[in-house]
Amino acid sequence: MKNPLESVSIYTYEVHMRLQDYLAETGMTRAEFARRIGVKHISVTRYVNEGRVPEPSVMEKIIEATEGKVTANDFFGLAA
Repeated sequence: MKNPLESVSIYTYEVHMRLQDYLAETGMTRAEFARRIGVKHISVTRYVNEGRVPEPSVMEKIIEATEGKVTANDFFGLAA
C-alpha cells in the first residue's frame, strides 16, 4: 500500500506580500488592478494607503488575481 504522505512536501515555500508590494512588483497601476477585481480605483487606494480591509467577496478576487501572493492574512500582517 502506497503511503499517501510520500507525495507531500514539508518544504513548501509560498510567497506572500502586501498589495502595494504586489502592484510594485508587477508594475500594475491601482486603476488596472481595480478593473481586474471589479472595484473602483479609490477602493484599491484605500486598501493600500489607509489599511482598509476588503470585503470577503473582494478578498477572494484579490487572492485569485494575485495567484495567492496576496491573502487576507497580508492585510493583517499575519503569517500565512
